[in-house]
Amino acid sequence: MEIVFLGGAKEVGASCVLIKAGGKNILIDSGIRMKEDKLPNLQLLRELGGVDVCLISHAHLDHIGSLPLIAREYPNIFFYTNQPTKDLIKVLLYDSLRIMEIAEDEIPIYAEKNVEDLLDRTLTYGFNYTFEPIEGIKVTFFPAGHILGASMIFIQTQEGSILYTGDFSADRQLTVDKASVPKIRPDVVICESTYGDRLHTNRNFEEERLFNTVAEVISQGGKVLIPAFAIGRAQEIILILRNFMKKRKVSFNVFIDGMVREVIRVYRNNPTYLSSRYYKRVLKGEEIFLADNINVISDKKQREEIISSSDPCVIISSSGMLTGGPSVFYAEKIVQNQNALIAITGYQDEEAPGRKLLELAELPENERKIDLNGKEYEVKCRVEKYGLSAHSDRDRILGFLVTLRPRTVIFAHGSEDAISQISDMAVKELEANIIVPQNGEINSISIEKPRKQLSFFNVKKLNNPELLNEEDLKLLWQYLVENKQESNHITAEHAILIWNGKEFLEKEEVNRVFELLKKSVYFEQNPRKPYLFRILSAQEVEERLKPKPMEQNKMRELAFGMFSEYGLYKVGMDIENKVVTFYFHFPAVSKKIEEKIKEFEKLTLWKVDINPNINLTYASEYVKNLLRDYNVKLLKFSYNPIINAIVVRIKEDFEAMKTISEKFLEETRVNLIFDVEGKKQEEIVDLQKPRMEQNKALLLIDLYFENEKDKIYKKSIKEGGKYIELSFVTPFVGERYKDKIEELSEKTGWDIKVSQSINQVEMINILKEILSKYNVEIQKNPSIYPSTREVKIKLSEGVQEEILKKISDEFFERTGFYIKI
Repeated sequence: MEIVFLGGAKEVGASCVLIKAGGKNILIDSGIRMKEDKLPNLQLLRELGGVDVCLISHAHLDHIGSLPLIAREYPNIFFYTNQPTKDLIKVLLYDSLRIMEIAEDEIPIYAEKNVEDLLDRTLTYGFNYTFEPIEGIKVTFFPAGHILGASMIFIQTQEGSILYTGDFSADRQLTVDKASVPKIRPDVVICESTYGDRLHTNRNFEEERLFNTVAEVISQGGKVLIPAFAIGRAQEIILILRNFMKKRKVSFNVFIDGMVREVIRVYRNNPTYLSSRYYKRVLKGEEIFLADNINVISDKKQREEIISSSDPCVIISSSGMLTGGPSVFYAEKIVQNQNALIAITGYQDEEAPGRKLLELAELPENERKIDLNGKEYEVKCRVEKYGLSAHSDRDRILGFLVTLRPRTVIFAHGSEDAISQISDMAVKELEANIIVPQNGEINSISIEKPRKQLSFFNVKKLNNPELLNEEDLKLLWQYLVENKQESNHITAEHAILIWNGKEFLEKEEVNRVFELLKKSVYFEQNPRKPYLFRILSAQEVEERLKPKPMEQNKMRELAFGMFSEYGLYKVGMDIENKVVTFYFHFPAVSKKIEEKIKEFEKLTLWKVDINPNINLTYASEYVKNLLRDYNVKLLKFSYNPIINAIVVRIKEDFEAMKTISEKFLEETRVNLIFDVEGKKQEEIVDLQKPRMEQNKALLLIDLYFENEKDKIYKKSIKEGGKYIELSFVTPFVGERYKDKIEELSEKTGWDIKVSQSINQVEMINILKEILSKYNVEIQKNPSIYPSTREVKIKLSEGVQEEILKKISDEFFERTGFYIKI
């Protein structure tokens, strides 16, 4: 095996690697440099036998800028990448054509025909799918986490396996998830080293620092320019600003210019390659980048208006290094403004104006001068750098290599200093041969026993002539389960390959099958990697095929349709456990419609619970209207849950009282008691009957109950000495001592009654004491329903039935209330 760097060794730019293996010439990437000597050594490529196949890692110009020349020189080869990378290549290369046409001192290096030809011969495959672009060579793209579509490229040949990392990030970004590679065992790793000489600062800290500085400049009426790479960095910055504005509840205008506009469209059109967070939002139809205050600049006139306006704003524009594009125009206008900020957020080439700006920040004010578009400007604006890199730093790179344990590591795509430092550390930390190549140097690597690869997907093709449809998914699933692929992951490309045996896949067909898999009961979409689908087990499919509870909004609508006439006014939902709580004005009416409630449960597969509390506001109005028909005024309204009765005070008796009470009970299942003002409802105390002095009476009560298990919490003299009231934890406990209370009444000469109030605080304390005794925990404080003598609790975890019964029995014994789980 021979590996030759035609560009990209000990530099960042013109990445282009030739791998000669298995009698084939495999080219990976073909970029340009952002300086005069733009191209990789394509003459050497010709001398080494040319190209049989070209693989593309991602769509940045230092990796794809000279691909049209490869397409022109080798008209019979095919190029391979994924769909978003192909879409971005189209945007970038057509923009490059436009720039070359208007540049006065630059001769175009390729024509539009070459770009069209390149795109026509570019075939796309998704992540984690292994294909064979030429005989004897297997290729798999894995997520690199750098920008949308960025891939690590895994190549398997008879002479050994190679992982080309491309540009990769081991940290998750907003727009894309971090690099993700399964358990592969490469013999050789060709590794990027952009930041091989440094460690990144905390990403969250840098994002907040950027927003704080931007907000500060805006609050002072200034303008902020953020030169950003059109692909990747610009989208990240938009989301950083948008998220912080929402979080801080502030708003300011953000304008987007340059190629960023077209790139946003590509991001929207390829949602499965976005991070899971934004993939879901795009699927819901949300606009994730633009907003009322985040807009795209449409033409040169608008550009002039924005920069000449005195209104503060943020401008995000390509290019990120200030080497061209609208960002240079804006920089010329604001660089001399003391109230402005230029925020540098990405890699800056040694010769780039962006790098020069950062260096000037260290100089005295009178020496800060920069050349932009051939004109010198004094730099008076604020210049800040923020670490928002989409590349892994030194420790992340080394950590990644440790997990792969390759036999050979080749460091490229980095400055000489960066590569020197990381290669020195790799010699100490890795049990591998470390190579630091030169451009044009042939690196011969002999692998005596290539490492065996773990087969993460290996199923024979079915070669069906018909396209895979919804009905066929069951047959495909059964075939995969029979071949012991249960719980493995499959892509849309895998599904087509196995079903039809097709290697060359059309975008529309892949998208169609992707949508089928997404809706299928036999496959489950990976929430973090939406392009992957887990093959479900037979047990999981059986569970999925069971009837499912009705969708919550439909269930709610049906509930009101069936039960509004019975006084249903509110519906509560426990979505996790599929329990719906019905709130009736008078809950007892539910007893009359039990069969109808069972029918509802059968239709919806939701369990119905009835809230036992009366709607007192409604009940009060209901009684008022009832009495109004008889010209009777309601003086006072109260509800006693212990006896399940509404007590209404009126001025005087009227003939229909009994009829109304009976009708009310029939309709509501609640008693209606009339309290007529002035009429003595209770026995008149016999003032001649001798009564014990009250303190002695209270003392005697204490003596009578001192050995009882139930405590009297309070003893009160009521209504100016009319009777003594005893308060237990609940009146149901007090009723147990009816005989003893009557005996006390005889001895003391006092009328003694049990309070109808409930001591809810003490009830909860008793419950907690009992639960603690059995080591049972509940999620929150219980709910107490006096009218049904129930206390509802929600357990933190499952409890044995035997323990629950003991808890319930003990609680009932101490309070007279039932426990409901």
